[in-house]
Amino acid sequence: MRILLLCHGLPPDSVGGVEQHVDGLAKALVRLGHDVELYAREGTPGTAQGTLRLAAEGNPRTTRATYRWEGVHDLPAMYAAEPMAAALRDFLAARRAAGCTFDVAHVHHLTGMSVDSLDVLAAAAVPTVLTLHDYWLFCPRGQMFHADEEACATATVERCTGCLARTFPWWIDAANGPAKVAALHERARRALALPQHLVVPSARALPPFLALGVPAERFTVVENGVDVDGLLDLPDAPAGPGPLRVGYFGTVMPSKGLHVLLAAVAKLPPGTVHLAIHGNVVPYHGDQSYATRCFQGLRPGDDVHYHGPYGLGDLRARLAEVDVLAAPALWQEAFGLTVREGLAAGRPVLVSRIGGLQDAVVDGEQGLVLPPGDVDAWATALGRLAADRREVHRLGRTARQRARGFEAMARDLLAVYADARRTGTARQP
Repeated sequence: MRILLLCHGLPPDSVGGVEQHVDGLAKALVRLGHDVELYAREGTPGTAQGTLRLAAEGNPRTTRATYRWEGVHDLPAMYAAEPMAAALRDFLAARRAAGCTFDVAHVHHLTGMSVDSLDVLAAAAVPTVLTLHDYWLFCPRGQMFHADEEACATATVERCTGCLARTFPWWIDAANGPAKVAALHERARRALALPQHLVVPSARALPPFLALGVPAERFTVVENGVDVDGLLDLPDAPAGPGPLRVGYFGTVMPSKGLHVLLAAVAKLPPGTVHLAIHGNVVPYHGDQSYATRCFQGLRPGDDVHYHGPYGLGDLRARLAEVDVLAAPALWQEAFGLTVREGLAAGRPVLVSRIGGLQDAVVDGEQGLVLPPGDVDAWATALGRLAADRREVHRLGRTARQRARGFEAMARDLLAVYADARRTGTARQP
């Protein structure tokens, strides 16, 4: 098949979990004998928004479109990204003129890509698959993580109004909020009605979409893959002695729960745990205080080290320096890329019993599944593993059995693509 993959960014300039996922999927599809084109946003300065640039020839072929969120004055404009809908329309017309017809388009994230891109694909009669990596289509915060720093089970107009009025006070208030939130939800429902298939990486991501009114039969669950080839041969972590080396991999933001992990480590006697933190520190919807809140409680001598952001090429070396991974997330995370990378590297993982993270392991077999936000439970688990390195080694030996590569994921998606192609023109709302 000739497959078009669309994403809000791509490595090397954008290396988030979704971007890595799309990059790995593209390469796997090529290895399986398919023709792949990538279409992604870039923020090139000094270039008119919507400008198309051929970034790479060959297979996969890559085109990038410029968008920098300029001229965005309200929340609906963040979803519209008008120059990008026009850019995609021009791209499809140019490829069609060059004799290229896509069998399927697989859309991965529409931040800065325009939700109206789904209408463009439908008008061009390109069968479409949409993977929902998070909840951004109806939750502008993306993670269904309330401004009160607690997870949301569903998105109701009343609850969303209160949260968004605090997050985006320049756009919404208590008076106009319900109507604006209702319109936002309706736009999401309309967008979700357009693709032939909706894909989620875990069935645990479904309830908020079902509560929004999207029929369950629209969805297919396809678990994501990771770059297992670069990690499967990583040597096992040593059995000790010394503190248990715990790794946190991910953005430093409230929904990821780093503060819970830090509080758990602080409950343990000195020398029990060495905590290494790897990831970006970014403002969380305008709040720049979280990292300060996390680190200001550290005491002299605490064995906690922040190593900063890391690129794809750094991951193997950084995983080699930890015994276990900890993912203390507080939001309904749809998948959890770094957890699966840890498993591929033969590292046991400690995960929150929330969202798709808990699907990564069988509790007690490849790691431990713990109550989200329960500092005492996390401290007990860390202390237990620090005291029993044979248990750490046992969990690590079985961890790789849960690892899933990009090609296995690609084969499952190809079945979805084939069905979308059979269905024909994209579904109309």
